[in-house]
Amino acid sequence: MRDEAFLRRWVRVACGVTIVYSLVIVIIRYTASEGEPGSLRISLSLAAPFAVAAVVALIAQSANRGHFVMAAGAGIIPAAMISVVAWPLWIPAVALLFFGWYQLSTTRVLIRDFFAGAVVTAGIVMAMVALLYFRDPIEWQDGTVEQYSNNTITASESLISASFLGLVVIVALATARPRASEI
Repeated sequence: MRDEAFLRRWVRVACGVTIVYSLVIVIIRYTASEGEPGSLRISLSLAAPFAVAAVVALIAQSANRGHFVMAAGAGIIPAAMISVVAWPLWIPAVALLFFGWYQLSTTRVLIRDFFAGAVVTAGIVMAMVALLYFRDPIEWQDGTVEQYSNNTITASESLISASFLGLVVIVALATARPRASEI
């Protein structure tokens, strides 16, 4: 029982660190955008997969579903490869993998839970891929200075990414609820 309380506390800490650092990514990206059109939307879109992964892990650990805690950690690692700024998120991601594995070793996993965890991991990664796959050049003028970016995130890419993240949350909520045998 003490081990379970310890794990729950550290999963919450790892999720909290991930959410706070996601906000740091938003702030860094937004302040470095130099007046790029839609920079707040772009900044939020880049940090959303990390925050959603943390929320999924919080939902999962409260329902004693270690496979979702692992899936969230497994989704953060490839998504964090977008930038050096996101690399520190590997630390809480590895912690989520470890804590999810430990929690998973004490519970029984159904095949549907395994596939749902795979959907969660793939959804988090695909949300990031949807943002970065297409190269969308943009030019804008900030006062008298004309600026250019060879790759911006469009509103449609943000919407596709948000759709993947919505699917992740729906799958996590649908399969993380307590089973009839646990009530």
